[in-house]
Amino acid sequence: MLSQLGDNQEFVLQINDLKIAGVAYGDSQKEPILAFHGWLDNAASFELLAQKLNTRKIIAIDLVGHGKSSHRAADTPYYIWDNVTDIFLIVQHLSIEKVDLLGHSMGASIAMLFAACFPEKVNQLFLVDGIAPLDYSTDQLPALMSKAIKQKVKARNSQAKCYIDMDSMIQARAKSRFPVSLAAAKLLVQRGSKNVQGRFYWSSDAALLLPSINRMNKAQIEVFLTSLQASVHIYLGDEGLDKSEWYPYIDLIKNKTIHTFVGNHHLHMQESGAQQIAISIDFFISGKTV
Repeated sequence: MLSQLGDNQEFVLQINDLKIAGVAYGDSQKEPILAFHGWLDNAASFELLAQKLNTRKIIAIDLVGHGKSSHRAADTPYYIWDNVTDIFLIVQHLSIEKVDLLGHSMGASIAMLFAACFPEKVNQLFLVDGIAPLDYSTDQLPALMSKAIKQKVKARNSQAKCYIDMDSMIQARAKSRFPVSLAAAKLLVQRGSKNVQGRFYWSSDAALLLPSINRMNKAQIEVFLTSLQASVHIYLGDEGLDKSEWYPYIDLIKNKTIHTFVGNHHLHMQESGAQQIAISIDFFISGKTV
């Protein structure tokens, strides 16, 4: 199946009780890079980057709860490590022995965790404005768990936000906490929305907005980072997330290259950022350096 995916082809994988959707961008004859988007985004976030990439096709996944993929059961929380299980099943389903991974933000954290758990399955990691999950002080965990449980119970009676038309959604997404251009917002909305009786809603699971009941602390994350064997290529936007939180983590990665380009958190959805990342990936995959 993997060799048949390409040329902007949508696909659906039925894995256990979940439908995992995605888009294969690029020439079906080229070797794949598996790509994982950020929180509340979807596979369409990689379309612009894929257009500029010469050496590989991108197999972009809608993570569970996002885009056109299934939601988790109502009583099942969204833990970042469950996405690692999903990736393992996807790789197994597609009969992939070893592959390069591309991730943005939350997707970068998921790709990193997978590479640390299964080093024999990953060649290179390409991480865009993200490296690892957020860490929390151990002494804060009880209070954070209490707050998360209360919010989860309260959210059961909440209603999803409604938009009068798709253009309203595009405008809202473009001006959100992590802003993107109108063109980028349109890509995300077209794949990540649903029309219900003339009203528009996000197709992503509203439960994704809830804080996690279980969280990782710094010591746990450090063990994963020091376990990495793959080559790690990190792409940061000069106006992206706060870098001060990441510098200690970056030092723990043995085999790494770091690039900072002009752009925000969605660097790969901006014209110049996508071009720079594509050039870099092409060089690294061809065995050269930049």
